[in-house]
Amino acid sequence: MRAALIVGNTDGIGLALTRQLLDRGFSVTGVSKSPSTIAHEAYRHCVLNVSDARYRELLAAALPTDRLDLCVYCAGIGELFSIDNMALDVSTFDVNLMGLIRTAEVVLPRLAAADVGVFAGLSSLADLMPIPEAPAYAASKAGMTSYLEGLAPAMAKRRVAVVNVRLGFVDTRMAKAARKPFVISPDEAARRILRSLTSDRPPSRLNIPRRAAFIMGVLAPLVRFASRFKRG
Repeated sequence: MRAALIVGNTDGIGLALTRQLLDRGFSVTGVSKSPSTIAHEAYRHCVLNVSDARYRELLAAALPTDRLDLCVYCAGIGELFSIDNMALDVSTFDVNLMGLIRTAEVVLPRLAAADVGVFAGLSSLADLMPIPEAPAYAASKAGMTSYLEGLAPAMAKRRVAVVNVRLGFVDTRMAKAARKPFVISPDEAARRILRSLTSDRPPSRLNIPRRAAFIMGVLAPLVRFASRFKRG
C-alpha cells in the first residue's frame, strides 16, 4: 500500500487531498494543529503545529515506519495587512515558508534514502507580484516558489520529484478577495493536484488553473511597472 503524508489537512485542499488519497487506496498520515474528523482504517492523525519548537522531532516520530511515497505541504495562512498587528506577518512567513522548510528537512532525507517519492508544496499564483493588502502572504508564497523550484533539480538525481503547486483562487477560508476569478472547489483542486503528483513524471511546476496562471504572467510585469511609475 502506498503511503502519503499531508501536512495541514483538517480543512480545505488538505482535507480534500486526504479523502481522495484514501479513496485511491493510500494509507495517509495527517498532520494539523487541530483534531481530524476522518475515521478510516488507513488513516491516522497527529496533532502538531508547524511553528512548534519540537515540530521536526515530533514529525519524524509521526512518519510511517515502512514507506513514504508522497508528502504534500498544505499548511498556510493569509491574513490582511494590519499596521497594528504586524505579528501576523511574522506568523505568515513562519507557517507558509519556514513550516515548509522544516517539513522538507524531515521528509526529504527519508525520500532520498529510498530513491523514490514526491514532495510538494502548495504555493500561489500570487507569488508573481506584491499585494499591498497582504504583502506577507504574497512574499511568503514567492519564497515557497523559489525554494521548491530550487529543490527540484537538486533532488532529481535522487529520483525524488519536488513539485511547486501554484494555485489560483480556491473556495476556502483563505480566499478573502471580493472577486475570485476562475475560482475552483477544494475537491477540484485536489483532483488536479493528484492527477499530476501520481503520474509517472510529476512536473516541477504545476499551475492551477492554467488560464489564470497565463493571465497573471502577463499582468504581473505591467502591475510592477505601474507601481514603480506611480511611486516615481
